[in-house]
Amino acid sequence: MTAAIDCGRDPVGAAMWLARAFTAGRRLCVSAPGAPDHAHHVAVEFVHPVVAGTRSLAAVAAPDGDAASPADARLVIGEAGAASALAADLFIPPDQPDRAVVLSYHLLWELVQVALEHPGLVGSAAAAGGDSTGFLYPFLDAAEDDEASLRDALRASAEAKRDESARLAQQSLESNRSALEEAGTAIGRAAAAGGRVLTMGNGGSATDAARLARVLRSQGVAAESLAVDYAVATALANDLGAERIFSRQLDAFGQPGDVLVGCSTSGASRNLLAAFDQAATMGLATVGISGYGGGSFTGQASVHHNLVVQSMSVHRIQEAQAALMTSLCERAAGLQGAGEQTVERAR
Repeated sequence: MTAAIDCGRDPVGAAMWLARAFTAGRRLCVSAPGAPDHAHHVAVEFVHPVVAGTRSLAAVAAPDGDAASPADARLVIGEAGAASALAADLFIPPDQPDRAVVLSYHLLWELVQVALEHPGLVGSAAAAGGDSTGFLYPFLDAAEDDEASLRDALRASAEAKRDESARLAQQSLESNRSALEEAGTAIGRAAAAGGRVLTMGNGGSATDAARLARVLRSQGVAAESLAVDYAVATALANDLGAERIFSRQLDAFGQPGDVLVGCSTSGASRNLLAAFDQAATMGLATVGISGYGGGSFTGQASVHHNLVVQSMSVHRIQEAQAALMTSLCERAAGLQGAGEQTVERAR
């Protein structure tokens, strides 16, 4: 068996291998032991890409690897030598900041989409309509048949995107310093008083919300995501409409003194805005994490604390948001530890 490819160290090799696997009709199965949110984020990236004109590709999340079949291409977000990763084709090491993990699978998606526009190199017929991903790597021609040149160009562009991601994350941490302090204080005080954090988001941002709740729990802060129960979410969407899937859950789970955190790249999700309005009337503190300059979050009185990424790129926004969430969790946990001991609260 060939060694698994490290997506962080060799993003181009990983993407070319996966593009050929998709071309051969294989499905991507993503495992992330202990971090199911990452597995689900990768799956939604491939199945429902945010970039218009890009291809929907078969990908499933199997956080513990139990849904994988022998025919699947396997990506493991975990150690390559771990028992769960022995059959991995690709892997992303987990012992790095969340922003780096998210960047690795974003680059994988971007590079795979570009590779698929080079049919002579991945064994597929040319796509109708030409190169739909040209804006990602505008200097590459869809008709190019020189794999070495393609790999060199993709490698250089991937490095540029790494630099862009790092710069935006640092800028976002600096520009949101005061808001991070205030939001962290709100979460820390709520936790110290026995409250908890509820998180929400849609699509990839739903997985980010789930990750935020997971990391907070790991640091001793009571937290739950309102986006992880598919039965509840689909029942509410079917019966009440998608705009009520979070506000309705606040009727069941929200308590005065809790904190509601909403994650969005656009800051315009109507179901998040509706939930913020309801949370504020119920006595919850609220935190919005958004891109696109903040979108509607910044003008919404019911969003008490705004963490804003100044970018229009969905992937780079989510990477910067990962850095903001890490900082927020650290601040909240530190403030909780310095305050009163968390008390158990009957629900």
